[in-house]
Amino acid sequence: MRGEIQKLTIGTYENSDYQKRIDAKAFKAFINPTGYSVTYKTELEPGQALGTAKTDLKYTASPSTDLQLEFLFDGTGVTEENSGIKLINKIKGKTFKKTTVKDQVDAFYKATGKVAGPIHKPYNVILNWGSFEFKGVLAEFTVEYKLFDNEGQPLRAIGKAKFSESISPKLEAAEKKNESPDVTHKRTVQAGDTLPLMTERIYGDSKYYLEVAKVNNLINFRQLKPGTELYFPPIEKIA
Repeated sequence: MRGEIQKLTIGTYENSDYQKRIDAKAFKAFINPTGYSVTYKTELEPGQALGTAKTDLKYTASPSTDLQLEFLFDGTGVTEENSGIKLINKIKGKTFKKTTVKDQVDAFYKATGKVAGPIHKPYNVILNWGSFEFKGVLAEFTVEYKLFDNEGQPLRAIGKAKFSESISPKLEAAEKKNESPDVTHKRTVQAGDTLPLMTERIYGDSKYYLEVAKVNNLINFRQLKPGTELYFPPIEKIA
């Protein structure tokens, strides 16, 4: 539905091919994270020639990307559908029951980090939120309990999760083929994106940004609006 708030979802998969989804274990956030951070890493060859003041670092590898998010787990009931509307609950025949913080945390961990019996390891996951997608595995999960009821039961908690990118060699090869500069790409502008930066990601060179601006009829390409879809044609058509 247009204008509806999109919740972050976590799909669970048996392995890093991401072909067999386990729908029964999928997780949908009660409250969306306030933000997320992505860490890109480059591994460089150490060492420096004797007698030199500076060095020309050599690239060796690109380690897996990390994704960090903070989740709010709220057991007060304020995030539940029709939580305080007694008339609607009565009409629908619904007896309102709060989802506890423990149940929310357990659901998150079962979908992401708990060892699953049939496969003897945690699930691989795909996180989706709007146009953002991340494939990987849970690397760390810390829960901070912030609010308690009179019986000492947690009413609110913050979950800090770190996911590490993980895809099979077969899937990596397929994605590299899809990322080839010889095919047409459609990309959604994210906050902080610039046309030269997006061109650099796709073609490996930012010099084509003016041609991309022409293809998309961009007048003010220096100020891209997040959410805008841009087309990047095959490189031979604009070279």
